[in-house]
Amino acid sequence: MSLRVSGLGAWPGDEPLLAHQAIVDAFVDGPVPGLPHLAVLTERGPWAAPIGRTLALAESTGASLEPHGWRLGSSSHEQHLAHSTLALDIEAFAIASSGYSGPVALPVLGPLSLAASVWLPVGERALADRSAVEDLTAALAVGVRRHAEAVAHGRGLGPAEADSDARAGASTTIVLHEPLLEHVVRGGIPTFSGMSRLRTVEPTVASELLRSLVRSWDGFDVVLVVPPNETSIAAARAAGVKRIATDLTVLDRAGWDELATAVEAGIGIWASSVPHHFEGVKPNPGQSARAILAPWRAVGLETSDWSPVLSARPGLGELSPDAARATLRDVGRTAAELAELIA
Repeated sequence: MSLRVSGLGAWPGDEPLLAHQAIVDAFVDGPVPGLPHLAVLTERGPWAAPIGRTLALAESTGASLEPHGWRLGSSSHEQHLAHSTLALDIEAFAIASSGYSGPVALPVLGPLSLAASVWLPVGERALADRSAVEDLTAALAVGVRRHAEAVAHGRGLGPAEADSDARAGASTTIVLHEPLLEHVVRGGIPTFSGMSRLRTVEPTVASELLRSLVRSWDGFDVVLVVPPNETSIAAARAAGVKRIATDLTVLDRAGWDELATAVEAGIGIWASSVPHHFEGVKPNPGQSARAILAPWRAVGLETSDWSPVLSARPGLGELSPDAARATLRDVGRTAAELAELIA
């Protein structure tokens, strides 16, 4: 069994160097091999949060920050801040990971959740316009690849030139977040007025959009982070990703059945299931490990050749920096306990 640990991206505070030092320390020097990731520090403002950051990555996509949220259109001062903030994060990550040349993870908001969260130049959410969704998907296909090259170049893994795709892809996992996937395919996204809901995006259409994006990142490992429910896991499985990330500890029976189908189809699993660390509450890594392993075995899944990645539950950015660091230690200890249980 090959077991690793990583994170989903979110981190508290507004100090990128301290954040990346904590992440690298936990995942490079911890008890289980890890995959350090670029941090998303939302406390610095909306340009540092997932929507603003992803708009900064999307190739040739202008946007401005309005009272009701990000609106597509012309580039703006806020989008310039998003670009400069991302550049500072890449630099901080490179400094913190100096001497480490192993694989890394880069979190990105997916095109469906992005389209459900931003507005057209005039009118409704971008999700209401199929062409706009396709344009955002195409922009991310190019922009995220260039982002991976920039991170690899910043880490000193080679110049951004002809062989940069191979260098970046071999060492990068793209952590593609689709937190609104279930609402998108079930028609749960509110309109501008809030009085009704946008039309449902058919699951087959949603999966095909994601599949096209994954194909455009050929050579990169892609993990799709989805809510812990049957609908989202089914859409992720149909998208052709190599790995799906979700919180296994809150899946119901239908969700586990769908997850088992994905595993049997050869899809790997990121178990985003380790509880957050809270002051005064003693962590129990053994219990956390059993909470993952018991239902896995209950649905008949094998563990002999299981190669999971463990991470904390979503919401790490809402903790204090000290609690976040302690949670990463808990992730490593839980992974070590899980390895012993399976051995």
